Amino acid sequence: MAFKFVKFLLLLILCFLAVLVHAQKPSCSLSSKLYSKDSIDITTFGASTVAGINGLQFQGYLKADFEACYPGKTVIVGNYGIPGQTTTQGLARFGAAIKNKKGFVLILMGLNDALSIVDGKMKIAETQSNMNKMIEIALAYNLIPVIGTIQYLNDTNNKRNQNANFVIRQINYTYKRIAAEKKVSFTDINAVMGKDWSLYQDTTHPNAEGNARIAYAWFDTMNTIIEAKFLLSGLNQNYPNPSVNSTTIGFSLSKSNKVIMTLYNTAGAIVRTLANSYFNSGYHEIVFPTSDLTPGIYIYAMQTPTEQYVKKMIVIGR
Repeated sequence: MAFKFVKFLLLLILCFLAVLVHAQKPSCSLSSKLYSKDSIDITTFGASTVAGINGLQFQGYLKADFEACYPGKTVIVGNYGIPGQTTTQGLARFGAAIKNKKGFVLILMGLNDALSIVDGKMKIAETQSNMNKMIEIALAYNLIPVIGTIQYLNDTNNKRNQNANFVIRQINYTYKRIAAEKKVSFTDINAVMGKDWSLYQDTTHPNAEGNARIAYAWFDTMNTIIEAKFLLSGLNQNYPNPSVNSTTIGFSLSKSNKVIMTLYNTAGAIVRTLANSYFNSGYHEIVFPTSDLTPGIYIYAMQTPTEQYVKKMIVIGR
């Protein structure tokens, strides 16, 4: 009974520490205000790092990151991790796991493959084939797959883990090549974790801080995808505002289009043409100097063949 109480107390402490670790809010992209959908749907798929160990997992952090930056949007993060599985075992259940899902599928799997390869039970070609097939299945279901590189094992005084880390480098190189060939995104979890063993709760799995970093890595990648594919056309407020020396105007397009961006004074006279060109869909920024402008209020307008947006900005002197 005493042992169970101590274990329960330790889990409470871990959960409390996890909250403290993630007290800092993520840096939100300006484009998050222009996300075109009502929900962000994420399926996470993999082995123990995805499943979570000792009550610590990255999905809660990832959900909190999106809720902080996309207020009013429904954020759904599903967990389809099973500890101990190789990509061969994962492939066998992958189709059923993602059927009828929408949005993103984050695939973080292969560490158990590395150990199996070291033990002579698998070959890296099998891991490559399995990941290729999972990506193909995800694309066939009209999902957005994101491949995660796998973290190192703590190999301090451990020959088997040292050998496994050599294989992990090969697997991650393979995953990056698959992402390039399939034209899908990848998140470099390995780079985020590195060999900083303070981010681990054991030789394999991330602790609270490690999971928070993994969540940030996924979050950054997914924001990049959202900026490229899922933005409404719109015009952001310039920053800084008021401006002294220079300012930045962000805008987004739901599809490729010609954009004319014009700066006016309050009398309606054109002060400067900021853009007159074709831009691809996604988020863009225009940076321009304001030190040569007379202090005061200006109006900037963005026009496409079908839409027009107008905002005010302020320029102040030194």
